[in-house]
Amino acid sequence: MLKNRRVLPLGLAVSAGLVSILASGSAQAALCPAQLSAQLDAALNQAPLDTAYTGLVLQTQGQNARTLYDRNGDRLFTPASNGKLLTTAAALHRLGADYRIRTSIYGTPGPAGSTALRLVGRGDPTITDAEVNSLAQQLTAAGVSQVSLLVADDSYFSGSATNPTWEWADAQFAYAAPVNSLILNRNAIAVQIAPTQVGRPLSVVAARALPAGPLALVNDSLTVAAAATPLPLALSRTGNSPTLRVTGQMAQGAAMRSLNLAVLNPAEQFAAALEQGLRQRSVAVGQRVITQNPAPAGQELAAVLSPPVGELLRLANRDSDNLSAEVLLKTLGATAGSPRDASQAGAEAIKTALAELGVNTAPLRVADGSGLSRHNLVSPNALVDTLQAMATHPQGPGFRQSLAIAGQSGTLRNRLGGTVLAGRLQGKTGALTGNVSLSGYVQPPNYEPLVFSLVINHSNQPASLLREKIDALLLLVVQLRQGC
Repeated sequence: MLKNRRVLPLGLAVSAGLVSILASGSAQAALCPAQLSAQLDAALNQAPLDTAYTGLVLQTQGQNARTLYDRNGDRLFTPASNGKLLTTAAALHRLGADYRIRTSIYGTPGPAGSTALRLVGRGDPTITDAEVNSLAQQLTAAGVSQVSLLVADDSYFSGSATNPTWEWADAQFAYAAPVNSLILNRNAIAVQIAPTQVGRPLSVVAARALPAGPLALVNDSLTVAAAATPLPLALSRTGNSPTLRVTGQMAQGAAMRSLNLAVLNPAEQFAAALEQGLRQRSVAVGQRVITQNPAPAGQELAAVLSPPVGELLRLANRDSDNLSAEVLLKTLGATAGSPRDASQAGAEAIKTALAELGVNTAPLRVADGSGLSRHNLVSPNALVDTLQAMATHPQGPGFRQSLAIAGQSGTLRNRLGGTVLAGRLQGKTGALTGNVSLSGYVQPPNYEPLVFSLVINHSNQPASLLREKIDALLLLVVQLRQGC
């Protein structure tokens, strides 16, 4: 199968035996710096990269960095999730590793012992039902016994909750969930789809109950005979409607499929969950209102804090979590005090922070915080400059610890294991259809530390094949040796 195919760096004067040695880590071949450019040129000029748009920058790490290789280093590329490097570097620089996001409930006394509550979210992406229950418990401990009005204030992140530059087909899935001020259970839900009897619709069941009511569903699917060739299964929504339409077919007896979908009314879900938590504690709740308009809120009666930004960085970089990265983007925008759309303000804050770090931001286009948007445009040099700046930054150790480690953790856990690069490469992966990237730090056994960025755009090859090619190139680079 393709995913198990080992792609050797053809034209690199690297024999299969040598690659085997590199993979085992039992020996290290020598590559002189003077040979590096010719070897990398040969690899990048061969299939499957010869028909793709490729950028590669390789530098020694440090304030007096030397560029060992540069192909299209100043050209602009779609970085995919390598864009998270810009977001997280800016967040660490501006907010610091210890910054936490606070979700608060304020109370105003009312008649006959009732209380008007205002729930104010600030974008904590880690809140689950457990934190909502904690808020409800804190309210009862504070003496709240009757709620006349529950206002859910979803205004902290101004503008659209879904980035307008994202592909419409992505917006229904959990990896593109809305990024609003009141986030609950990652604004996502798993839906399980299974065949039933021939001629009947498929079974479509949410994995858990939604507090604001069942998943709105139009089921136009069909179960067909086991011997039939089913039409492709498809899920769609119209506009911002929360109603999900299921079409297509599954053969009788086929295995159940589970899909993680975005929840499109997250503030309503959060408010309903809080109301449930209060009612379970015998607290009556009157009217429930969702608002996008901030207002004076009274005395804080309950609050929960997110993990520190340093932990959110690990989610964004190591695990390539889009939601965490987008929250960091919008938090940068909101804390900048700009009245603009939080995503736009966050993009400007990222560019300003990177400029402070010495990165040339003039040609960059930052469209989102996660790299999901194809409107992002970043050069390999900008990615390398960001990595270089963070290597000497006071918050640098935390930044580096947020990256995946080859063969060990995150999105690199299943790459380069058992090779000389295992444990020696810390990086950020990225992938969109036709685009694959990897940027980070490498410590060759016999050479000084390196910083690199490799971005491939406009390829018609599978991402798995492109990743193998990237890994083979890095196995070449790690052969560098001093003194030859």
